[in-house]
Amino acid sequence: MTQFRFPASVSFAAPAWRWSGLAVFFVAAWFVLGALPAAAISVAVLALFYASAGSSFNLLYGSLGIFSLAQPVFVAVGGYASSFLYVRYGVSPWLGMLAAMACAAILAVPIGFIAMRRPGTVVTALVTLIVSEAATPILSAITPLGGSIGLYIPVKSGTNWGALQFATGLPFARLFLALNVLIIAGLMWFGRSRAGLWAAAIKDSPDAASASGVPVLRMRLSIFIASAVIAAVPGVLFAQYNLLVNADLFLGDAVLFQLLVVALVGGSARPWGALVGALVMTELSQYLSNVAGDRPGIGPLTFAAAFLVMALAMPRGIAGTWAAFVSARKARAGGGHDRSPAIPDARDHPDGNVVPLAGGPSRDAAETETPTG
Repeated sequence: MTQFRFPASVSFAAPAWRWSGLAVFFVAAWFVLGALPAAAISVAVLALFYASAGSSFNLLYGSLGIFSLAQPVFVAVGGYASSFLYVRYGVSPWLGMLAAMACAAILAVPIGFIAMRRPGTVVTALVTLIVSEAATPILSAITPLGGSIGLYIPVKSGTNWGALQFATGLPFARLFLALNVLIIAGLMWFGRSRAGLWAAAIKDSPDAASASGVPVLRMRLSIFIASAVIAAVPGVLFAQYNLLVNADLFLGDAVLFQLLVVALVGGSARPWGALVGALVMTELSQYLSNVAGDRPGIGPLTFAAAFLVMALAMPRGIAGTWAAFVSARKARAGGGHDRSPAIPDARDHPDGNVVPLAGGPSRDAAETETPTG
């Protein structure tokens, strides 16, 4: 077996302007949130919750092409674990967050091992769909978790950072903002790491990747577990924001669909994709609901219509289409080639893949440089 190695001249560092842009966005968004009215803050919290949860799906689907339908389950695990520890034993949600991440990782091991044993998205989608559908009746049958009613979180007066309870929704919006920025930064780093490029190789051809020395099953399982850990964190924050946790909150009929739509509409192969999709879809859904007089069903219908439009018109999502547009303009302006020696993010390739296997970096890998933002 030939062990795949990257050339010594290859740079894995992301361009500095990407990190600067992320920092500028964080600071600007922090102050913008402070200027929003209470109603807009509620919409922002919902959008940022979907963005952070959807990013866990993006990690899987964008890097490995794994279509997991179990992400809402891991979000629910986060909310239930931290809420149970706080309600029953008075454990701070900050410590409960660590326990929630551990619980999500433990649950992801058997699910991921079963779903990842055989290649292909169909098996993975079926296994994770079964888990997602079985989660609601299982949670409703567990009495210590409140059964079908769930757990109500005791209310603290005023602002209490230790209990993650605040008099307004603004601190939650800013916490979700910080979480999204951390996740985006992690995805940007991962896309240019050796593990990220190995994942891109596995996505393109698992057999070729395995023949080149890439540990295919271990990489699949590790990324699946990492996505579960990421999904648990927004579950903790959202449970504290609502002061309750139940199956409907995380596993309702529309939750899975909406979580997937924000990820796919924004662009599943882009670090910014879930955030862009969540902001666009949540605001659009809220606007159309207001125009329709808050009639039931407008929100899910908006998500469904947007999904169909994006699938037909922009299959790469908003962020992916924008990146392709910028790449085309750079190619025309520079005569078609960028002579930078750096290997681009695996998500920078027009098809979302860069596969530098045993023969060394591909022509695309060596000559294509497209912004991930």
